Amino acid sequence: MTNLSSNQLKQYEDKGFVSPINIFSKEKAKEIRKEIEIIENEIPSELNKSGRYNAHLISPLLDEVTHNSKILDKVQSIIGENILVCGTTLFIKNPNEKGFVSYHQDAKYIGLEPRNWVTAWVAITDSNEKKWMYENVVRIT
Repeated sequence: MTNLSSNQLKQYEDKGFVSPINIFSKEKAKEIRKEIEIIENEIPSELNKSGRYNAHLISPLLDEVTHNSKILDKVQSIIGENILVCGTTLFIKNPNEKGFVSYHQDAKYIGLEPRNWVTAWVAITDSNEKKWMYENVVRIT
């Protein structure tokens, strides 16, 4: 088990997030991106329905991402070992598309109680602070 370090826990307490955490190799990230592209091309209607918010149910590979022990170990450091994955959301931003998601508290909109939960944002394309809200992201809640 690889928990968060004391510095990462402090960052979480102070800023409400921990970043960066390297989870996947570049090769695995490319495999995940290719899977999302296959879904976009072969069953695009799934991304307009509940599949967008439960991507782990339409793809074994995305289900594997959702249950990745490196991610879950980090989450366990924050909320403990009783982890329930509520859902996965694909945020897909194609090249040259404009888009923005402002800072917000998911708990306010999702309505889960108690609010002792976290969201794992997994970027599967190169990203930096400026690009973060605009790239391909798998969100695990």
